[in-house]
Amino acid sequence: MKIFLIGKTGSINHWLEDAVVAFRGDGHQVRVGFVRHAWLNAGLESALVEPLASTMARAAARFAPDLILAVGGFHVPTPFLERLAAMSSRPPLVGWVGDLFDGSARRAAGLYDQVAYTDSALMARHGELGFPSRAMFLPHAVTPGPSPLSAKRARRMVFVANATPGRRTIVGSITPPISVFGPGWTVEAITGHDVHPGRVAHQRVAGLYAGYLASLNIRNEFNVLNGLNQRNFDPYISATPVVTDDQGDLVRCFEPGKEVLVYGDADELNSLYNLLLRDPAEAARIGEAGRRRVMAEHSFAHRLATLKAAL
Repeated sequence: MKIFLIGKTGSINHWLEDAVVAFRGDGHQVRVGFVRHAWLNAGLESALVEPLASTMARAAARFAPDLILAVGGFHVPTPFLERLAAMSSRPPLVGWVGDLFDGSARRAAGLYDQVAYTDSALMARHGELGFPSRAMFLPHAVTPGPSPLSAKRARRMVFVANATPGRRTIVGSITPPISVFGPGWTVEAITGHDVHPGRVAHQRVAGLYAGYLASLNIRNEFNVLNGLNQRNFDPYISATPVVTDDQGDLVRCFEPGKEVLVYGDADELNSLYNLLLRDPAEAARIGEAGRRRVMAEHSFAHRLATLKAAL
């Protein structure tokens, strides 16, 4: 299959780059159109958007793809979508959306043939706002590969994420020490934990998951309603169990208690963490069960098959 992927390069979740690697690894022909560059001055980027959009549309036409997939679909500047949507004899144009949005996304939604949401509540919002395109549920995915090597797992939980007020509150309520990596964290804000402030290079993240007893997940309260983020899936590449807040879409992807551990409040979170500290074998069992589930159902190949069936 020939896939033309568009999106922002250099984003913190590496979504576009992971999709490129996964689809190429599965044998598809992939071309990439970058709509935003993390390193480019915002003013210059805005001034160049029209010529860049025209250049991308010509590149897509020459490639003649079977699918155009926009990763982070509502963050794509409208001129890019307008040029792609206007292509003659074009293939399906699909947006893959994972962040909260409002009515200002109507124009973009109307240019897509299908919008795939990583969050069922966002899919419902699509309908409530009367967006004209079709909507579907399509969670995040993993790129299967060899597990990163780790000589020994640290006997603590790790959390790799940017700080938000909600996340700071929850981490601050955890009694046994955990390791925290990411922008916005400070030792002063969450005393008693092993804090590593600053952005983590993407190539380091898999190794961090592999090197700890378990991985913590806390939703970003600013852009998620029911959905899972990549932190629900990626740790399982190394069979690292995930301890996560109770998200509405969780049961669509995992079996709580068997493949993932779920907390509703600080007391439950501390209880689960202490359980894993007392019984590392239980942590390993849950991590392996989650790994099998992810490999069986949650790769980019599975997502592409679901998408193709819906088009």
